[in-house]
Amino acid sequence: MSKIYKSYWVFALIIPAIVVALDQLSKKWATNLFGLPFNICEQDPYIGQQGYFQEFSPIIDWAMTCNLGVSFGMLSGDSPAKRWGLTIFAGLMCLIILYVLAGTKEKFTRVGLGLIIGGAIGNAIDRFMHGSVTDFISAYELLPFFPWVFNVADSAITIGVMCIAVDIFLDWRREKNSPDAKV
Repeated sequence: MSKIYKSYWVFALIIPAIVVALDQLSKKWATNLFGLPFNICEQDPYIGQQGYFQEFSPIIDWAMTCNLGVSFGMLSGDSPAKRWGLTIFAGLMCLIILYVLAGTKEKFTRVGLGLIIGGAIGNAIDRFMHGSVTDFISAYELLPFFPWVFNVADSAITIGVMCIAVDIFLDWRREKNSPDAKV
C-alpha cells in the first residue's frame, strides 16, 4: 500500500462522522415528526404499513417505514441471522473501503468513499440498535418509477457512488485525449 496521504483522515473520519451525525439526527427528527419513539423500528418493524405519511413539497414527502432488508427492500425479512449478517457485512465493507481509500489519489473518489463509509455506518447503527433501518424520505411525486423510501445514509451512499463515477469518467476522458492514446 502506498504512503497514506495527509488528508486521509478527512475522508476516512470527518466525512463519515458528518454523514452519520446527519443521518442519525434526521432519523430522530423524522420519528419525532410522526410522534413515534426513536426505536420504532425495533418495536414495530412493519410501521410503514400503518400509513405514516406527510406531504412536504411537490417533490419530497415524509413517509415513515422500516427496511428489514438492504437497498430497495431486497433480502427483506425478519431474521436475527440476517440482521447480524448484514451488520457484520457493513462493518467489513467499511474496513475494505478504508483500505482502498488509503491508496486512492482522486479527489472525487476519496469524497465518494467517505460518503459511502458514512452511509454504511449510519444504516449499520440502525440495524445493530433496532434490527432494521429507519427510512422516511419519499421522492415518489418527483420520480413515480422510484417508489422506495430512503434516508440520509442511503443518499450519501448514492452520491458517493456518483462521485466515483465522475472520477472514472474524467480519467477516461484524460486517457482518451492524451497524446499517447491509440486511435
